Amino acid sequence: MKTFLTLFTLAFLFNSCSESASVNFFDKNIADKEIECLRLVVFPPDESLEKSLEKLYSFSKSCNYRLEVSKKSGITCNSNFNVQKKATGSFPSSYLKMQLSRDRELLYSYYIDLKNDVSESDIEDAFSRITRDLKIN
Repeated sequence: MKTFLTLFTLAFLFNSCSESASVNFFDKNIADKEIECLRLVVFPPDESLEKSLEKLYSFSKSCNYRLEVSKKSGITCNSNFNVQKKATGSFPSSYLKMQLSRDRELLYSYYIDLKNDVSESDIEDAFSRITRDLKIN
């Protein structure tokens, strides 16, 4: 388990501050399982993010599958690997993260760095990708 967490942390650090979405399947069989419901958990609480997602799916408060969503704006990255992006002003300033878990076990994650604040279309794109990757009813 320690090795897994170390590898996940390294992958996250090397993928952070990039322009495309990073998707990870932690349970290799999750793409083949029928997911009949999702419980939405937005942390920290964000009413607009929650409302955007509730337009896309009917979440259930009693479901074992949790879609944990977070976003952050106004971020900076101190990695020396991004010196050129910082110099040209193309450095991302926000991110959107969505993770699917069941019984506290991480099954799937979606993460994207963004140059602007998280928009409703970013949320729609992320949720669309998740529904394409997984069998969500």
